[in-house]
Amino acid sequence: MHMGFCFHKRAVVVCCVSLLVASINLGWVGRAEADRCPSFAPVMYLELVGIYTDPAQSVVDPQAEQKNAEVTRSVDDFMRYVEKAVDAGGKPNEAVLACAYGAYKSWALAGALTGEPPKYNRDGAAKRAQYIVGLNVLALKFKAAGSPVDGPILSWLRALNYKNMDAYLRGTNRGNLYAWSGAAAAAFGLLDHDRKALDYQDQVWRHTIAEIRDDGTIDGEMARGRRALIYHMFSLSATLMLQEARRALGYHDEPAEIARVKLLADQIGRSLCDSRRLEERTHASQEIPGDWAYRIPIGFGDGILDADWVRCGRPNADLADPTLGGNARESAAVFKKSMR
Repeated sequence: MHMGFCFHKRAVVVCCVSLLVASINLGWVGRAEADRCPSFAPVMYLELVGIYTDPAQSVVDPQAEQKNAEVTRSVDDFMRYVEKAVDAGGKPNEAVLACAYGAYKSWALAGALTGEPPKYNRDGAAKRAQYIVGLNVLALKFKAAGSPVDGPILSWLRALNYKNMDAYLRGTNRGNLYAWSGAAAAAFGLLDHDRKALDYQDQVWRHTIAEIRDDGTIDGEMARGRRALIYHMFSLSATLMLQEARRALGYHDEPAEIARVKLLADQIGRSLCDSRRLEERTHASQEIPGDWAYRIPIGFGDGILDADWVRCGRPNADLADPTLGGNARESAAVFKKSMR
């Protein structure tokens, strides 16, 4: 399957010349396998629209969400394919894994998602930041499976992670996306032991822990109206992934810091069972979270989640996350295998 040069304006897709041919020549996949490998045109940048219709960013416009889904479909298809190949219940098929590795490396060589739209696009940058987490996790999974995470891949991931870190170092956004940027940096640190990434994730960890109040709430997420519960779950997800990466990096967090994470998790568990206290404080009925809000907490939350999460949550949630690197339980396991 040959990938020619093309440009798709609507999806902002740029294809590099003969990437799959190059993958054959470099030995990533054999010629016979290449005929069966799907191709994924690298997406260079994202231009998205805002999905919220209110100042608290709590009421979603479904039409805007659908429009963004159309733009990101090419990235989502690529991520799902690679994630399915590297997870596969811990027993990946060698031929499928080779195809996925070839696709992943072709995106690295193309510098996928490192481009910038003609005009700064906040929502596109935020979505890219989420994909960066997943791309780092996928590299860790490739490495654990014996596929080389070499110079071109590391250079690509470094460029992406530096863009992400620099954006938050310049800006003032210190919500859950800031915590996610720390999780991304820590995961990249596991791959490359990059000093900038290590220093950055440590800074994010300390800020994130300090934001958790004694009652387990976070002021910034309490301001999210009917999505306060959901955004507390997003913050917990990022914090748990960051914490697991730090353990694998050899950090020994203070018991008081770990206790703050437990406060956050316990408050969410209580609110899943009875959201009235959150509703009184936010003056809004709380949106019921779907499987997507449980994936990282279940995958990374061993020893943290209490009985309320089982009783009132979704203990059997689908753990395959298309943005954050695949099955969350397998992602947590690969973090442990990556211990330095």
